[in-house]
Amino acid sequence: MKESVNSKESVLAFERFIVSEYLRYGSVDEILRANRFKNLGVSYPGIYHILKRWGVVRSLGRASLPLTETLEFLVRAIEGKVPIQTLYRRMPPSFRPTLATVHRVYNETKKLVKQEVEIKERKRIRRVGTALVITPSWDSRQILVARDVSPAKGDIGKPYGSLSLPMGFSKMGEREKAILRVLQQEVFTGKLLESPAEFNKKALGFIDGSEPFMFIDIADVRVAVYHLELPRELSSLENFSSFKLKSFRFERVGEVLMMSQNRYLLRLGIEEIATGYLKYQERLTQATSEPFYMDSIFNRRLALLVAEEEAV
Repeated sequence: MKESVNSKESVLAFERFIVSEYLRYGSVDEILRANRFKNLGVSYPGIYHILKRWGVVRSLGRASLPLTETLEFLVRAIEGKVPIQTLYRRMPPSFRPTLATVHRVYNETKKLVKQEVEIKERKRIRRVGTALVITPSWDSRQILVARDVSPAKGDIGKPYGSLSLPMGFSKMGEREKAILRVLQQEVFTGKLLESPAEFNKKALGFIDGSEPFMFIDIADVRVAVYHLELPRELSSLENFSSFKLKSFRFERVGEVLMMSQNRYLLRLGIEEIATGYLKYQERLTQATSEPFYMDSIFNRRLALLVAEEEAV
């Protein structure tokens, strides 16, 4: 009997390790790569079976689009307001295309940004995401923020170490599943690893029926933003853990907006979401609950760049 118990504990510990590695690296391929393709004692499909048993919502990555690959360069052009030749000289040694290639990339980016604007106007979007404005049970004016320590992604305005809300990619039409994915990967990773069934049941309970209060376009991603009020037993900071976000804290919305004015390192879209949340709170007092749309400052600057280039 003792051997049977030890065997079950060993299986549970192994599965917890696999789930932890998945939440850390975001894909089965990255698990294998991080472990130098060692024999982990489980097959590729076997890892997916473990994730399914634990109720883990699978990660979604960015689509492989030309816009995604070229936007980081365009961001630098906008921020620096410098000629391409000057920008080229400032690029790191790892950036080794020829200057002619850089010009082609820049022109391709302008063309694709223009296409994105047209697509948006037709109310179509290529990628979707989910962001969570999480408040504790005792104060709806404080929101959960943390430092993003996942790999930087310039194409979606996510520099390393920036202050962020919990957010990630989603599929079109997802709601509760999209919210649960973000909670598992960016807020309650430890809770999921401790007791997956208990956590998933509790999480689905307080996200049931959630509707986005706003939408915002950040680069080519349309982000649905939800407000979640945590139950009291999950509102304290020691409950929060993630491989992607660190140094969790609750900040007053006004303080977050002040950070943006002081050139604090904020992830793109956070300032607009904070502003939108204040608008949402005001609308609640007026019994108005329809979601509204905001364009990000980043996208407005992209559109302005395209307009300026078209005028030349």
